Amino acid sequence: MPDAPASPPEPTARDGAALAAVVPALHGLGRGLDGLAIAELLWLAATAEGRAPAAAVEAVAEPGAGAVSADPRDRIGRWNPDRGVYGPSAPGGDAIPAQEVSMPGGAALPRAREIARALRPLRRAWTAGRGTRLDIGATVAGYARSGELLPAFSPAPERWFDLTVVLDRSPTMAVWEDTGAELVKVLASTGAFRTLRVREAGPWEPLSPAGAGRGGLGGTGARSARPRRLVLVFSDCVTGAGGERAFWDRLHGSAAATPTVLVNPLPPRIWRHSGLDLPAVKVTPPGAPGAPNTALRFAAPPLAEQAFPPPDGRRSPWLPLPVVGLSPRAVSRWARTLMRGDPEGCEAVLVPGPGLPGQAPALPEPPADAGQLTEAFLRRASTPAVRLAVLCSSYPRLHTGLLHVIRQELVPEATAADLAEVVVGGLFLVDADEGGNGGAGGGARGTGSRSGGPVLSFREGVRERLAPRLGARDQLRARDALSRFVAAHTGAPGRFPALVPDAEGDAGIAAGLEPFARASGRTLQGLGGTPEGRAGGGSRSTRGLDHNRPYFFLSYAHTPRFGSEGPHADLWVERFFRDLGSEVMAMTDLREGAVAGFMDRQMHPGENWSDQLSEVLATCRVFVPLYSPRYFASETCGREWYAFAQRSIYQRARSSEPVNAIVPAVWVPVPPGLMPPVARQLQFNSSSFGESYTEHGLYGLMKIRSYAEEYERVVYQLARRIVTVGETSRVGPAEAFDYRLAPTAFRSTARSTAGPEDSLRLAVVAPTRRNLPEGRDPRYYGDSPDDWNPYHPETGRPLVDVATDLAFHLNDQVDVSTLAAEVERVRRAASDAPSTGPLILLVDPWALRVAELRDGLAALAAARLRARADRHHRSRDVL
Repeated sequence: MPDAPASPPEPTARDGAALAAVVPALHGLGRGLDGLAIAELLWLAATAEGRAPAAAVEAVAEPGAGAVSADPRDRIGRWNPDRGVYGPSAPGGDAIPAQEVSMPGGAALPRAREIARALRPLRRAWTAGRGTRLDIGATVAGYARSGELLPAFSPAPERWFDLTVVLDRSPTMAVWEDTGAELVKVLASTGAFRTLRVREAGPWEPLSPAGAGRGGLGGTGARSARPRRLVLVFSDCVTGAGGERAFWDRLHGSAAATPTVLVNPLPPRIWRHSGLDLPAVKVTPPGAPGAPNTALRFAAPPLAEQAFPPPDGRRSPWLPLPVVGLSPRAVSRWARTLMRGDPEGCEAVLVPGPGLPGQAPALPEPPADAGQLTEAFLRRASTPAVRLAVLCSSYPRLHTGLLHVIRQELVPEATAADLAEVVVGGLFLVDADEGGNGGAGGGARGTGSRSGGPVLSFREGVRERLAPRLGARDQLRARDALSRFVAAHTGAPGRFPALVPDAEGDAGIAAGLEPFARASGRTLQGLGGTPEGRAGGGSRSTRGLDHNRPYFFLSYAHTPRFGSEGPHADLWVERFFRDLGSEVMAMTDLREGAVAGFMDRQMHPGENWSDQLSEVLATCRVFVPLYSPRYFASETCGREWYAFAQRSIYQRARSSEPVNAIVPAVWVPVPPGLMPPVARQLQFNSSSFGESYTEHGLYGLMKIRSYAEEYERVVYQLARRIVTVGETSRVGPAEAFDYRLAPTAFRSTARSTAGPEDSLRLAVVAPTRRNLPEGRDPRYYGDSPDDWNPYHPETGRPLVDVATDLAFHLNDQVDVSTLAAEVERVRRAASDAPSTGPLILLVDPWALRVAELRDGLAALAAARLRARADRHHRSRDVL
């Protein structure tokens, strides 16, 4: 530990303010940090060297900007040069030039499959349909009676209902437009309806006196020629619910003649604050399946007439209207009630007759104070809704499409009601698109987004109160999850606009805005953007992300020339390289002039070959080693392998997924026993390329003319494997470093024959779930100390597994030991033959609170000190 300063500086008011800001942020990590843990974190931050100031963290970190990433893993090296993807920017202020791309949207209707299954009762068939079918039984019976074969027909069964979906296009329904579209898709995919029609309505116009009594939303009355019609209205009942009677008049007219249901995206507990502040009842099944709402049985509340007095003393004809939320349970109960399949019934409201004045206002305006508004939301909202709002606090403005992606990827347990709580909870102002969609949830109309579709903007002061609840790890996890979603769904439907930096773009990104995701050049091409910025220049690690990035790197051992005038043996390798590059170009969409592959014979005299090789090893997609005895004896080839393998190690440590972008090719066959461990562990079966390839290798196939066709087939299959690995492995570029300084990946003979006492040992000193100290989160531990994973949930692999992989690639034989075994090893070690192998202890700071582990560490330290003292005395006696 470093020495403490002689006279610590006096704390200032600025230090107190900084500490007051840091401590809540640490509590926001949600890891149960106590005072000691917070003090250790602050001490580490104060003593760390070379850290960037907080203000410099990712201030629009783009190629050439020189900003430092907020992700601590990126400090290992710039392994993620992908470009940031940004949400909409507020008008005014300084802006960075950008281009607009179309991003894939998430599912706007949670649990869509379960909702579709809940509609199964509606698939009941109507036996006497309008069509006909051949009645085989009647035809045979008629033939037996008359002797004449005359076909007989009978009515064909068909689906019970013709469905009409009415989508409310009122201003407050702008945020539910995608949800309504997905609901229509679900209804169409169930096969429960004979026909499906979609109508758009709103704002509601008053009905004519003639239509008010019998006309409905479905466009049919009691005298319709098609009585088996079902009307489904999708509306939040906010706009037009106050003094406008057209909405309820149409619902009343439709329910009187046709089965009608109202689907409301808002959570049921806030229905009474909208136009649904009507008498609530439970309705039971009608006498016949599919009957209109007038046949539903209910008991009217005793005070309904007082709350809704009929005009001129007339008795108001109440009609029950089932109201369904976007949950499978609510949809199932309504469907079974309609088809007489559930005696329990479902929830409904009573709609009074035409002419009755409206009673309920629209959603109340939220409190003006941001603190009161935020605290009220946090108290009454559900846990998924609160988490969703906190995750959104990273962005001042976000498109509703991004909100659906965040819900789908990061809060999958959130339902449509939870999503509605966030939207209408008063946290956001809703900016309408150019089509005139207005605000929702008490939000005022904005100026509109340039690319259509509503944009959510936090009310002033709300985001600042939600952001401290978002931990740094959760923020990084959210960005990584959104980046993976964008990369995997470039062709998905349901688009929303986003911005990526581009010097020639006509859009703008506000300075200081955080990206919600990062995308590679190939991903941006799939999204309709340019694969790389056109600003020119850029940092060394981000220059040429795609078409200047070699697809594969051919690593081979140089063969010396035999005699002074003989041909150079590497000419055969060069021919293979050209053939392989041509096949890769034919199988990919690389542009003309793009670099398909790289080998060192492409470099010209005078070039800095070390820097160029290092650059290519840091950016190529696939590493192709040419196996031969000379190759595994070459230290240069071993360093090339090591430099590329480090990218896979760091990628796997960050994503917890196995990454392997090495595709070996057999130049000259090598017995497996002579291969180094890093080559033997690759799951590569050369026999699938044919017996001739396994026996002779590529060099033999090229030299023997009778194997010409076999050679072409092997080159084609190798190219296919290279392209497949390049498209699926996703090993990102890294910052180039001088590969000559790297160790070789091939174990030497002396090293490979080392005994177990010379091998590297790893021992984990960590508690288990059985002896966990009080206050520690058990999610980081398992049943064994080796299960300790301090980086959960960023990675699912225990720390000892990551360390073992790293040590193995460093050419060390690794043995995983235990603390007790190491203590016993030191005690039993002979003083004249001590263990020479290094020992690495992976110590969890919480282990010091477990008496057994604390005593074990003390015993190990004491035993090693005694062994060292014995060796010192023995060597002095010898002298």
